[in-house]
Amino acid sequence: MVKSKSITSLPKSSCTGCKMCGDVCPKHCISFIEDIEGFFYPTVDENKCVDCGLCAKKCPALNVCVNEKPDYAYSAFASDKSKRDTGSSGGVFSLLASCVINDGGVVYGAAFNERLKLEHRRIVEIEDLRPLCKSKYLQSDCSGIYSNVKKDLLAGSLVLFVGTPCQCQALQNYVGDNLREKLLMVDFVCHGVPNQRLFDDNIRWNNRTFGNVRSVEFRYKGSKVQHPHTLKLEYEKNGKEKTILRMHYQDPYYFGFQKHITLRPSCYQCQWAKPDRCSDITLADFWGIEKANVGLDSKRGVSCLLLNTTKGKGYFEIIKHKLDGVNALPIDFAVNNNGCLESATLKPKNRDAFFAEWINEGYDAVVAKYLTSKRKWVFDIYYNIPTPIRKIIRKLMENRMKYE
Repeated sequence: MVKSKSITSLPKSSCTGCKMCGDVCPKHCISFIEDIEGFFYPTVDENKCVDCGLCAKKCPALNVCVNEKPDYAYSAFASDKSKRDTGSSGGVFSLLASCVINDGGVVYGAAFNERLKLEHRRIVEIEDLRPLCKSKYLQSDCSGIYSNVKKDLLAGSLVLFVGTPCQCQALQNYVGDNLREKLLMVDFVCHGVPNQRLFDDNIRWNNRTFGNVRSVEFRYKGSKVQHPHTLKLEYEKNGKEKTILRMHYQDPYYFGFQKHITLRPSCYQCQWAKPDRCSDITLADFWGIEKANVGLDSKRGVSCLLLNTTKGKGYFEIIKHKLDGVNALPIDFAVNNNGCLESATLKPKNRDAFFAEWINEGYDAVVAKYLTSKRKWVFDIYYNIPTPIRKIIRKLMENRMKYE
């Protein structure tokens, strides 16, 4: 008897870690083991496996199905400033999620739990949406989520799922075409995901540096923020609750993420890093929007929307009256200003060396060697210059680069 193709036939470097195969297995014989780098991969209990092949038939890495490339990318941001401030760019996700919940639906997205572990969760109340908003620069745990979404769909509920494109592809493959009518999938443009173990090491590093970290917020927005990539840490020290803002280059984990050396191996060969996507709506920052001469500035938080399906276009029309800065721009304009809409992130030459030294020498060693900017002192001086003067310096530098 010839065995069916199973998930074990997938090259390790191609596995996205979505964990959908654990949900789809009818015999529950797939579990996940953390490898030496801290990423999870499936393992099959051959004694329980019945060779049905479902894990391979549904695997997103082996079964990519994308929509046609849209003609336009839309700029937009929430008219309500409080909505904008809850999001990383223009606050569009919050509007979509509120729309679904107001229609009696449910929302699934990534949020930190009380132990700062990132996991997907189910939300049915608008007041519970806040933890799902904002970027979280690590891989969320989706164990059991795909089967829960399917249960909601079978019960007739409207469902919004937001995740990385590989997680959206996994969900699409899992539920099948028959249940897609009431499923709104929203993915976001990402350049890859680090893992929870590395994030935990950074939390412990910050605990030693500042105090007991209670919460982490990437892309924090506030009056004192000098850079769109600002990290907000809330921590407890000597019985007092405190807050500190750190720019991306000042936090080891954030800096490593921005340098692309901490990502999952599959991220460097991402099959969804292109303008034709698998979801209904794709969200991103609209980098370079100021070049379009439409009166918008990407530094102030402008969302880029790709409306990939008729359903996605329909929901855009529903929330459009709550949006400002709406412009339809050629899709290639968005692609040319966002490298992750064009191709997968390039693997840095020192990526494997970083992981090897982290494993063998510990986090403090790689913080000093890999996760500290060599130009930190320059940035420190630059960001201590008053904002108006800094803007003049930046403008002069941009003009100089134009003529070089």
